[in-house]
Amino acid sequence: MLENRPVPGVRSVVERGEDGKPRHIFLADRLGDARYLVGRRDTGPMEPMPAGFASGTAFLQAAAESPCPWAAVDEIGFLEECSPAYQAALEELFDRKRVIAALRKADTPLLCRLRRRPDCLVLDLDLWPAWAPGPENGTGP
Repeated sequence: MLENRPVPGVRSVVERGEDGKPRHIFLADRLGDARYLVGRRDTGPMEPMPAGFASGTAFLQAAAESPCPWAAVDEIGFLEECSPAYQAALEELFDRKRVIAALRKADTPLLCRLRRRPDCLVLDLDLWPAWAPGPENGTGP
C-alpha cells in the first residue's frame, strides 16, 4: 500500500529455508538499507533476537522525529515481546504519528495494548470485504 511512498518506519524481511518456512526475520528501515536480525529458526520454533530489536529502536525513533505526519510498521507480532525498549519506542511512535501498521492476530500484551488504544482503528483483513465500502455493502457508487 505504501511501497512507493517515502513514509518512515519499519518493515519485516523474511528469509526462508529450503523447507519454505521462515528461517530468519529481519527488521528493516523502510527508507534505508539497514536491517537487524530479530528472529531465527533453526530446528524448532522462531526464536526472538533481543539485540536486533534493541538496535531497531533507532528506526522507530527516527520515524517519530521525521517531518512526515505518517509512519508505517509492517508487522507487529509475538517477537516484539522480547524487547521492552522496542515496545516503548513503538508506543511512543503511535503517540506522536499517524501510524499504519499490520498487527498479527494474537493476544500478546503489546498487541492487546495497541488494539485497545482509543486512537486506533482496527480492520480485520480476514473479514474483508464485509467492512469495505462498495455496492455489495450498501455504500459506494
